[in-house]
Amino acid sequence: MKVAREPIPTADESLRYLHLQLPVFRGELHRHGHFELTWIQRGEGLRWVGDSVAPFFDGDVVLVGSEIPHLWASRGPEPAEPCIATVLQFPPDWTRRFGLPELKSVAPVMTRAAAGLEVLGETRTAVQRLLEGVAGASALRRVAVLLEVLDRLQTGAEDLRPLSGTLSAASAEGAGTSAGLPRIDRVLSWVETNLGNDLRVEDAAAIAHVTPAAFGRFFKREVGKNFTAYVNDARCGWAALRLVQGTEPIAQIAQTCGFPTLSNFSEQFRRRYGMAPREFRVGREEEKRGADKASR
Repeated sequence: MKVAREPIPTADESLRYLHLQLPVFRGELHRHGHFELTWIQRGEGLRWVGDSVAPFFDGDVVLVGSEIPHLWASRGPEPAEPCIATVLQFPPDWTRRFGLPELKSVAPVMTRAAAGLEVLGETRTAVQRLLEGVAGASALRRVAVLLEVLDRLQTGAEDLRPLSGTLSAASAEGAGTSAGLPRIDRVLSWVETNLGNDLRVEDAAAIAHVTPAAFGRFFKREVGKNFTAYVNDARCGWAALRLVQGTEPIAQIAQTCGFPTLSNFSEQFRRRYGMAPREFRVGREEEKRGADKASR
């Protein structure tokens, strides 16, 4: 198995709109040549974007650049209500096709999106409101909405958090055609589907068809971080999601997510989130109670 290539029909429209309503978000890591703006209206799980793996929840808004492997995957108990997402896909040269000098102002956003951007704060709220107008709109109106969204992202640049690193940058520069891409795609897909299992370097090297001695250099060159760091990032993201989803004992979460000991899990988690797993759980619970209170 490898990262799938998603075909995107563009014969009739330059902008593709998708409204997804599914029991859960399932699928496989995939890539395509288009930029993609995704708004998770309802759902939670693990978000994979390039070399970034993190939990996602209701309201998640992300702009993904061209040729970046990505996936939103539900994990945990099956939700009582359907998962819903709004997706807009458009070519990398989409704004240049109009030939309008005014559109040069959004070029910095498009450049930054090559690494994947998570939209936060007031900018996320504003983008969500704009995307609410996409459902049922004409194709021309959807074009207008996306232009408004890109303008809002540019003016709210302080609310944009880069998600990925070398893997995304290399893909954006054309490494998507390199000889190493199919091999690294197989490794990334294998990690995603076997996250709780023993992920040995020797097995990863065999999947990539390189020797174990050469694998470390190969993986870091293609992804931008070493294999162990990538796996621990992904496992910590999965653990963060499980900490929020229920009252499962922390030691059990550590074991399920593939950490050899509780102390190793706590060390790796603190390194990435700046706090102990228990602190993270309490903080998210308080944040959720505050949000629920504000919505009443």
